Amino acid sequence: MKHVILGAGPAGVIAAETLRKNAPGDEIVVIGDEPEAPYSRMAIPYLLIGNVGEEGTRLRHGADHFAKLGIVVRHGRAKSVDTVKRQVLLEDGSSVVFDRLLIATGSSPATPPIPGIEGPGVHPCWTLADAREIMALAKPGARVLQMGAGFIGCIIMEALAARGVKLSVVEMGDRMVPRMMGPTAGGMIKDWCEAKGVSVYTGARVEAVERPETPAAAEPGLLGKIAQVLGFGADPAPAVPAAPMTVRLSTGQRLEADLVISATGVKPNIGFLQDSGITCLVGVLTDEHLQTNMPGIYAAGDCADRLVRLPCLWLESHSGRRLLCPAAKFGEFPPTVVPRLARLVTQSI
Repeated sequence: MKHVILGAGPAGVIAAETLRKNAPGDEIVVIGDEPEAPYSRMAIPYLLIGNVGEEGTRLRHGADHFAKLGIVVRHGRAKSVDTVKRQVLLEDGSSVVFDRLLIATGSSPATPPIPGIEGPGVHPCWTLADAREIMALAKPGARVLQMGAGFIGCIIMEALAARGVKLSVVEMGDRMVPRMMGPTAGGMIKDWCEAKGVSVYTGARVEAVERPETPAAAEPGLLGKIAQVLGFGADPAPAVPAAPMTVRLSTGQRLEADLVISATGVKPNIGFLQDSGITCLVGVLTDEHLQTNMPGIYAAGDCADRLVRLPCLWLESHSGRRLLCPAAKFGEFPPTVVPRLARLVTQSI
């Protein structure tokens, strides 16, 4: 039996180790899309603070940990899944066959459509590569603006504040951690942050990240051009460092920033499953055993959606039509309806 696991995060690593305990003779392959040993994203704030080094973010210590268990860990990114041939096609053109497949590809930062957000100086805080870029810029006294004050955003914010930066946080909601906290608790968090020197802007959104245009180099005169041809003249002037960014808010305020952190949510990494026949809603839809609608193919972690089993389910399609379906078995939902589901509302009878 060959088990292939897409994703080298906590879900994929624990699944691989559990499989090895229960199936000592099976072949296990873990495919991760980052050029790093498996690590925990939740350890990145501690890396930013300086409490741990990069080694401290690793899920398992010891270069031969997985080799000792007979688990193959390789680098690659899934391009598609062929459920008929039972194989995964990778972006490098290679393919990996499987008997059972676990999709544990996690999620990626959801980048809002803001002018200038794709330019230099703007980073998510999601990968070790992101953390390295942030640590290079978030020096004491640097002006850092963070977009988003949700749960993960607040953890990142605490790490940034510990680095001694001048921190501003912009949150679209009317309070901090709006999806988890009510007005009182959210207000208390804001008050605490402001008492620590953090500038908090709630009920505001970033409308643009603006950068000054780099002035063009002065054209040399006639004598200068002759000197260049003959190989004379002074060395070219060094590049002028980029000026700080200006972040424009919906409130009309304009904030200067040396670094902008985007912490505005995530989206599951499931684009490679298009046309695979594997049913997805926001994430990969699974039953109570984490199995998808395809036998032998499972999903776990941030990329998975769990179907809640109650005696009856109201399914609301994208067109707004409400359908009452029995929830006896996962595979009994009408196949023409499930891919179009926009919302799942449960109702017990």
